[in-house]
Amino acid sequence: MRYLYALMGIFLLLAATAAAGSFKAEMDVDTYVDADNANNNFGDSDQLWATSKGGESVGQAYLSFINSFGSQGIFKPEQIASATLNIYAAQVDMPGKITAYFLEGATFETATWDDKEDYDAEVSSSPVDVDEVGIYKLDVTSIIKKAVETCTEGCPYTIVLLAEDNASVAFASSEASGKNKPALEYVTEE
Repeated sequence: MRYLYALMGIFLLLAATAAAGSFKAEMDVDTYVDADNANNNFGDSDQLWATSKGGESVGQAYLSFINSFGSQGIFKPEQIASATLNIYAAQVDMPGKITAYFLEGATFETATWDDKEDYDAEVSSSPVDVDEVGIYKLDVTSIIKKAVETCTEGCPYTIVLLAEDNASVAFASSEASGKNKPALEYVTEE
């Protein structure tokens, strides 16, 4: 009987520490929508545009991720210590601020401006100033915590990139060649 208790103790210890570490989220779909082309979809584009004009968003980039939290032993938002989205600005027509927002559920390649889903304006990253071509890191910890809170098992989630300050920036998509594709990594507490 002691061996059974010892075995159970080891199993529980392993289960409790299974979620500790660093994880890379697998992207499902990325696309963007454009108010000037409200009925078109851009799911196969190698660039994702985030654009604003006159203080209004007119181009939004969507990065949809596969939810693996449950299989990684992540069941509570408090387990997320940090999360970073690395994006590569491939073209900067107008510099400005880019902010990431949470969207519950998947975004499909066929999304258009006219049928886009609304993001959660209450859950966002801090804005990042994009002024030249290069890699930018967004702290998306609050977004990943919200994704865990919303659905631990199986529900996809999306990060929406919005431009401010009349910015117009194209980010490399998962269809882009090379190593500059979007990458999401999160670290869990032990």
